[in-house]
Amino acid sequence: MSIKKRVTHPYKYWLLKGCFGGSKRSKRSKRDVVKIGNSIGIHNDELHYEISNAFKEVLNNPRLAFNMRKVTDITINGGLMLKAFFQEFQQRHGKKPYIKGPTDKKMKAVLKHLEIKNYSDVNVENYPDIKCWQIYSWDDSYEVEFSKLLDTEIIPACWKGSHTISEQSSSIATSVAETILNCKEHAYTGAKKNSKFRNFYLGVGEYPDDKHRFSFCIYDKGIGIKARLQSNPKEWYDDFIDNTIRTDSQMIEMATKGKRVTTEDGRGEGLKNAIELLGNNNGWMDIYSDKGYYSSYDNSSGKDRDSELEGTMVSFSFSLKYNDSEVKV
Repeated sequence: MSIKKRVTHPYKYWLLKGCFGGSKRSKRSKRDVVKIGNSIGIHNDELHYEISNAFKEVLNNPRLAFNMRKVTDITINGGLMLKAFFQEFQQRHGKKPYIKGPTDKKMKAVLKHLEIKNYSDVNVENYPDIKCWQIYSWDDSYEVEFSKLLDTEIIPACWKGSHTISEQSSSIATSVAETILNCKEHAYTGAKKNSKFRNFYLGVGEYPDDKHRFSFCIYDKGIGIKARLQSNPKEWYDDFIDNTIRTDSQMIEMATKGKRVTTEDGRGEGLKNAIELLGNNNGWMDIYSDKGYYSSYDNSSGKDRDSELEGTMVSFSFSLKYNDSEVKV
């Protein structure tokens, strides 16, 4: 499949092919390096601890080289974290980070496609089997009608053909849009009110597995769910949180239950409604914030992790079964 870069909105837009790493640095000078393993993602606590610490080290010391030689796989949530790292580094230091790029030629093709590194000996079009991801990036100053954008452009572009939840696309768009709006309105408040880096992200794509797992992933580097809940008036907070709620994971779970007082605009029930929608369509949800982890399907969730995520990440996933009469592109 031929992939062409296109820009149709006043925000940055990329198509990611599968997994990606960083760009290769020349051998003109020796630098201390920060190494990572072969996979970038968030679900594995140990791997996420490694990658998040590496990001922090390089962000705080621009002379360090980011060694991605072994990277051969990345999840969609890992892609969002990596894209945020590159953008924050460039904003903070005015240049790209020093990178030891991957040795895998397919990964080099992805880097070239993303314009991170121009490998003259790599032709992106030679790798049509690499899965395509759409990565959207905004900062919180943009005014975008997210529900309409998802329903009329993003979802139709991603779901090629008719499948078991096609008729639910508008409802899914509404739930995902509310989560994005929560990021836009609340992520960079409180302790992050004066943050210079105010981006939030949407990743959309299908995992290349036998379940045809399709995901929407929303990510910000804001104050996190716990701090956001604590910023509400004390009376509201005391009514919402009982005395047994202490951990980050417990705070996330409470947030999924929705507000106890219905708002006039009907908002505030987004995560609760999304979980019900997912449950009715054999879907599932993962939420990470600070050290907390909540999952609608994973029994290991509910316990705080060793690794810590700056901000919040919410993933919606569905298993798609395409109709036999449809030819999937």
